Amino acid sequence: MIMVGDTIFGKGNGKTFMLIEAFTVFLAIVGTTLSCLNTGARVTYAMGKDAEMPDHFGKLHERNLTPHRSIWTLATISAVVGCLTVINYFGDSTALTDATIKALPQGFWSSFGYFSHDTAAALPNSFTAVSLASNFGTFLLYMLSCIICMVAYHNHPNFKAVRHFLIPLFGLLANLVCMLAYIVLPFMGIGTKLEPFTALGVAAIWLVYGGIYFARSTKASGRTTMVESRAKQAMS
Repeated sequence: MIMVGDTIFGKGNGKTFMLIEAFTVFLAIVGTTLSCLNTGARVTYAMGKDAEMPDHFGKLHERNLTPHRSIWTLATISAVVGCLTVINYFGDSTALTDATIKALPQGFWSSFGYFSHDTAAALPNSFTAVSLASNFGTFLLYMLSCIICMVAYHNHPNFKAVRHFLIPLFGLLANLVCMLAYIVLPFMGIGTKLEPFTALGVAAIWLVYGGIYFARSTKASGRTTMVESRAKQAMS
């Protein structure tokens, strides 16, 4: 960025350009993080109100009227995930050579956090793995949203073929292709297998845990897991 700044704004102005850009990126990251936390906290609060999660998530702060427990829980989880993201930033195919690691400036910050080349190469790139794991959940969420749209408007009087079938069908197929890419691309020689398979493993563990929690909470509350029919649901 310094070279780009020197080229565009004249020699000597590259560092200023780089610092301004870095500051704006920092503000963008802070804004994005706050937006994600606010959205996640509201969703967690709604799930707590619907008894789909522990009821303490469905409570608001007495004075601020904010879902404070959801916010603090998500902030803690985000901090932990953020640390895991950078724990092996140079993993798998991006592993640094031992000579490169030894050539780093010696000091407190360079005295820990670096694995040897062989160890780092045997582990997945943590940044890529966390990115793929989070995106897999996003693809799954959007795909399920498309399925729900098609099911909800099936035989509905306001049903529109393009709006309620073709567009959701396209979204369904697009997200399905993105999810299948986690399995297909590594066997085609595109990328490595460690990161996508790690992401799939995280998704599988989360799916099993969510399924067990959902089954237990449903049984404890006495609710039915599946809706038997629309007619019975409307009459109840």
